[in-house]
Amino acid sequence: MKLNYYLFASEQNSYKPWILTTPALVLFCFVIWALRLLLPGISIAAPGIDPQDLMTRINAERTQRFIPALITYSKLITAATGKAQDMMARSYFAHVDPDGNYVWPRIEATGYKPYLTLGENLAMDFTSASEMMAAWMNSPGHRANIENEKFVDQGVSTISGTFEPNHNTIIAVSLFGALYNPPPSPVAKTYPTPVYQTPKIIKPKPTPALPPAPAPPEKSSLIIFPDIKVNTTVVSGKILVNLDVVIGGNPSLVTSRLKTQSITLVAGKQPGEFVGSFTFDQTEILGSQTVSIEARDKTGAKLAQDFRIRIDVPALSGAAQDSLVPIPVTNEAAIIKVLRIIFGIFGAIYVIFLVIDAVIIHRAKIKRTGIHSWPHLLVLLLIAAITLLGR
Repeated sequence: MKLNYYLFASEQNSYKPWILTTPALVLFCFVIWALRLLLPGISIAAPGIDPQDLMTRINAERTQRFIPALITYSKLITAATGKAQDMMARSYFAHVDPDGNYVWPRIEATGYKPYLTLGENLAMDFTSASEMMAAWMNSPGHRANIENEKFVDQGVSTISGTFEPNHNTIIAVSLFGALYNPPPSPVAKTYPTPVYQTPKIIKPKPTPALPPAPAPPEKSSLIIFPDIKVNTTVVSGKILVNLDVVIGGNPSLVTSRLKTQSITLVAGKQPGEFVGSFTFDQTEILGSQTVSIEARDKTGAKLAQDFRIRIDVPALSGAAQDSLVPIPVTNEAAIIKVLRIIFGIFGAIYVIFLVIDAVIIHRAKIKRTGIHSWPHLLVLLLIAAITLLGR
């Protein structure tokens, strides 16, 4: 059978092409709804974020503030990749993994040691480097890492994959560090030994030396001041709890724990000031919480203290609530747009077939029975509704 038999009215098909029959309309309706319901559930790989682009943007933020640019260090990139893959595989997003470990041992395992200082920035659910950098620069803790003049090296890694069921995303890990470079040892100069005769000296018998008195134990000079500052900001659908604490005694490491998250606080702009940010989803119940601060000095002495804080999430207007919708990493919206285009093309073609059929019937001057116009109008309305409304 020729294709014209099914598509166009003629004497061979008694002016009743199959495309205009009820079974054809039922099949078309089934195909339309199948595409509408099934295709949006199919995830297309999310576009990647170039880690080199992120490192370039980080250096741009530093240089425009007259801070030296960071050197890309392959060992930090290796450690960042391992941390990102671990978070993706075990579905957690925190500076501390489910085993309670920070990224520092992972950095040391790559051979980046001995180090003076380290830092870590994390990000998830962003689709572009510009959005990610804007969120980091709007967070005091992340911004402090980017602008920290003590850092010399950096390494960034971004990976995409399934974080949780039906949650495809991109995870970015940015590591900062500075290696310890000891000063060169002074070269001892040698001189010729002079030749001379020493007079004979009668030495008295030495008296036994008393054992040295034990040194008193060093007392830690660390002080955690109680007037800590807590404020909340909202960036790209995430609630950032920003912490600002003042610690005396020149601590070398300051960490903080809030609920299930642990972070490392970094030095702020003022002497003794340490800042950091916790990241929570909008569904997280905050309110009254206990935050733990732990400080350690170079001697290994540590001081820990708990504070009761109140976390208030600012009330949002309707426009602000719209801006809090998490940035989708999957391109479901793009799929819907493509479907609308497909349905629009399908509807246009269907209208063309109807026009051609009407012209043929008009020229043949026949009265056709068995084919009615209302099913065709129903299909066209269905196509128009899906094309124009969508979801």
